[in-house]
Amino acid sequence: MRHLLFYITFFSLSIFAHAQLSDPREKFSLSAEVEGGTNTDFKWKSTSGDELAGGRMKHGVNVKVRSSVQLFRVKNLSASLSPFYNYSNQDPRVEWGAENLGFTLPPDHHHYGGTLTLNYQMKAFGKPLTLIGMGTGNFSQYGYENASGMLGGMVAITRNQRTYLGLGAIYLLGTSVSWPLYPLIVYTHRFDDRWSIQCMETNNYLYYQATPRMKYSVGMELDTYKFYFRPKTVGLPEKAVISQVSERFGLFADWQATRELSFNLGVGATVPFYGRLRRSGYRHNYMTLRDHVKPFVKMRVKYSLTRSPK
Repeated sequence: MRHLLFYITFFSLSIFAHAQLSDPREKFSLSAEVEGGTNTDFKWKSTSGDELAGGRMKHGVNVKVRSSVQLFRVKNLSASLSPFYNYSNQDPRVEWGAENLGFTLPPDHHHYGGTLTLNYQMKAFGKPLTLIGMGTGNFSQYGYENASGMLGGMVAITRNQRTYLGLGAIYLLGTSVSWPLYPLIVYTHRFDDRWSIQCMETNNYLYYQATPRMKYSVGMELDTYKFYFRPKTVGLPEKAVISQVSERFGLFADWQATRELSFNLGVGATVPFYGRLRRSGYRHNYMTLRDHVKPFVKMRVKYSLTRSPK
């Protein structure tokens, strides 16, 4: 469980860091990402390590739709609303130990909700300081599931045209949190007009700007995936969630088609870390899911509007 919380926590950190580095002029964005994967074997284990069941996971597609709308911006204070929708098509065929597992999973899963973000800019000891508060509500095809929140701050130790170094911390809010306070380090650097790097806890890339509109990168990114279901099984929670955490290693290409429209294509390998069956909104584990390394191909299209500089 500690490993899963570790990776989910740093995924939250990356969301916070992304809010720090995003373009403050952006007033609206809408993106859609489609990912396909190959079929893999899986095993369910008890919390004590006993193998309960196994079979073949037949992967369909994962679709992620994201949007961000700036509600207002007054001097140093801004607020934005970010609705999201995730669809996954996975059909786990249990080939042995079905009687030990005691439940079946629907092949189609829907996860949606939204995040409200408040952002305040100020100075601390002569350095730019960003304070952020976030609240997220999660829903599924069954209705409301849970809510969580985050409070944090980051000081820009170095911020110029070539380098950004930020140090901060976040405090996680919610019933599934075991250790709420975590540090945060973000570093980006541009070596020249073509080469640059970005380093966070969950996203690390080396970029090459081939043309003004085409950029390539190699790196790794943390991917989290979860879906909700109702086991209707004695000994399992009435409202359950399966969370999976993986690291994706790959090559990525970004094409800025117009000022507003961009495309991203990525190929590589997904290395699963851990999967857990938990009560929705709580940290107690009931079972462990083990998946295998598999290739991935994903494509994302994004449309965004920014405010014209004054």
